[in-house]
Amino acid sequence: MNAFSRIKRELIAGLDERRADARAFVEALPPLLPVHHDSGWTVRDLIVHLTALENDMITALQRAVAGQSFAVDLRGQPSVRDLYELRRRERARDSWAAVLGEWQRVRDQLRGVVLAFPSEMMERRFSTPFFQDYNLPEAIRACGAHEGLHLSEMRAAAQACGS
Repeated sequence: MNAFSRIKRELIAGLDERRADARAFVEALPPLLPVHHDSGWTVRDLIVHLTALENDMITALQRAVAGQSFAVDLRGQPSVRDLYELRRRERARDSWAAVLGEWQRVRDQLRGVVLAFPSEMMERRFSTPFFQDYNLPEAIRACGAHEGLHLSEMRAAAQACGS
């Protein structure tokens, strides 16, 4: 196994390990537990957000492989933040099981894209509206760190309400 294959497998193993812990934790929470009181976002909303972010990461990686720059289709929204709010509203009627299933399906797709990412491009830098000038390992670690941040917020919300 070459160094790039090992790095990709380590990235995936890290994502998988954190996701297994995250999934068990999130499934034990009430999906409508308020996490961000200013926006009204709940545990469920943050899972929708994390799923959308990983979908955007997949698109960024696929476009990088194709030699294209990444641009988020804001779908008429004035900002990326507004786009995430739109995505949250669009998923509002989905069941909690469907939201969790999509979260896992997108993670599985991200795993596949990382594993298939050309080794010769792993150090190539690309940017998205969410991060600037990252290579593949940095982008995947940033994605994991972002998920970790929101999980910490969920833990704090759960502790505050005694869940």
